[in-house]
Amino acid sequence: MEKNRRLNGELRNAGSKLPVLLLCFIFCFPALAQNRQRSGDARATVLAFFTLLKSQRYSSLYEYLPSKLQEQITREQLTTSLKRLETYITIERMEIGRVQQNGDYAVIDTTIYGRLKKPLKLETEEADEGRITVQQFLFKEDNRWKVVTADNRARDYFIKRNPEFNKQFQFNLPRFEIKQEGQWRAPKRTPKQ
Repeated sequence: MEKNRRLNGELRNAGSKLPVLLLCFIFCFPALAQNRQRSGDARATVLAFFTLLKSQRYSSLYEYLPSKLQEQITREQLTTSLKRLETYITIERMEIGRVQQNGDYAVIDTTIYGRLKKPLKLETEEADEGRITVQQFLFKEDNRWKVVTADNRARDYFIKRNPEFNKQFQFNLPRFEIKQEGQWRAPKRTPKQ
């Protein structure tokens, strides 16, 4: 009987502390996650970047850009550019594949899925779902991971300025596919103009 009374008292006491614990979790967890991104792994950085992209918090993405890129584009230009993209596509999800990391450099294979707001009309077909498989290049700047999505121009620019990077990683070209009849495949033709 005494044991039950003590247990009930402990449960009531824990119940009164629950809101405080929840508030601590809600306010402290984002700070811990952000701190993890600062010094943590490259994969967590790509996930955080994608979360901001998907939630349309474009201005916050600016912090993930390398300083050299920030010198070439303003926060407002980045935001405007990404808002323009959202008029064409709704980004739905991302899968992370192979992670290659060596010191202050990383290459992460990603596949980003989206739904086109206006179907893509090709010569013999139409599609409203697409995915792009693209590598994210990352490097540390001031002990924080910076993200560069790797199209051919970005990859060439990056390798030119970081020659050792080219010797350490395997690279893939970006690949766009559409979904038709439940199957993913490369478009047969170019989009109609």
